Amino acid sequence: MTQTDRTYSFRIRASRADLLAWAQAAHAAGTNRTSWLRSLAAEAATTGQTPGALADDLARLRRDLAAIGNNVNQIAHTLNAGGKADPSAALEQVGAAMLEVSDFLNDARAPKRKGGSRRGPSK
Repeated sequence: MTQTDRTYSFRIRASRADLLAWAQAAHAAGTNRTSWLRSLAAEAATTGQTPGALADDLARLRRDLAAIGNNVNQIAHTLNAGGKADPSAALEQVGAAMLEVSDFLNDARAPKRKGGSRRGPSK
């Protein structure tokens, strides 16, 4: 879509504090407020999730994977020092994380369901 395709506009009422917060968030993302707001709306329309939910999910997955990596490093350190370690808990975490990543990717790729949600009933 080119900018010439953007022939429609609408108004949003916001407080001065909202405008400032949005401008700061847009600047931190390397864009302007209009483009930033447009990207949030596009994300919600594409994913069927609240804007930012995708980023929150990715951040949570990143933390989980970092914790698993830390556990694997601790096991390797122990083994390299001549100690004994049981990697079964770390392997279970890796398996669970792989399933979580797979579920996340499947949800992200799934077509939106009626009502805007990609996911079925809560588990």
